[in-house]
Amino acid sequence: MNTSVGIESIEQGIARIFPRNVRFDFDVDMGKYWYDNNSLLTAWMCALSSMFPAGEKEFIRSIRAFEHQITDQRLKAEIKGFIGQEGFHQLNHKRVNAYIEKQTGLRVTDLEREVADSISTMLKTAQLSDAELLASTVCLEHITAIMGEWLLANGQVAKLAPDVFCDLILWHAVEELEHKSVAFDVYMQCVGDRELLRRVMVFTSLSFCFGLLRLQCRLLWWERKLPSFRDIRGTFKFNFGKSGVIRHVLAPYLRFFSKDFHPNNSDESHLIRQWMRDYPELAEAVLK
Repeated sequence: MNTSVGIESIEQGIARIFPRNVRFDFDVDMGKYWYDNNSLLTAWMCALSSMFPAGEKEFIRSIRAFEHQITDQRLKAEIKGFIGQEGFHQLNHKRVNAYIEKQTGLRVTDLEREVADSISTMLKTAQLSDAELLASTVCLEHITAIMGEWLLANGQVAKLAPDVFCDLILWHAVEELEHKSVAFDVYMQCVGDRELLRRVMVFTSLSFCFGLLRLQCRLLWWERKLPSFRDIRGTFKFNFGKSGVIRHVLAPYLRFFSKDFHPNNSDESHLIRQWMRDYPELAEAVLK
């Protein structure tokens, strides 16, 4: 598989999702606060990365709970691609979490274990149905997709991290866009309750935001680190500036609540094509 074939597939509208067997080389020098030398934003990035191994595992489980009901061959193939991509996301985020902790002392793997324990406890005690758990996956997939679009549309954001981390962040963002509709399509075919989906989105959004904030604060508490004025100012710009994440994702987030919402109502293929041109080696690392 080469880059030109991948671009051609996108341009022809072929719904193909290619797991990329990428192993990033994390052997780089890095300071403790490796994202823009900002303690708050570094903790935010670490907290987000700590969520992915257990979170992606649950996404896969929630899809597999309904996989046997899917008869559409195209969607079955997309599920296979989704599972492959999410599996590689788990692997690389576990590796980067361990590397960050080794190099900086930031306790990212402790956060990772806390997230895994929290999800395990939730599955055992919350008595949520498979439909509700799949709905939560749909909601989080939408959140990660619109964040991925923000990162790719504002390349300078990822470039504030060391190069190899920038590569990982953008690779992950691209694949979130490539499989952004899979969980939604499985949900609509097997459950189809949009009102439940909207209710779950409200709860999931709050849980995600407060969970991310808690992990961020926990990491800084372990370091006994008070953010500087520069850190606070940089974090405000990161969220609310011209290219800020909250400013950028608010409108696409709210579109989720429209009666005819579908992830493919928006087209980010130009961003994927640009990434393929910029990172041909990563784009070509397709699992045969």
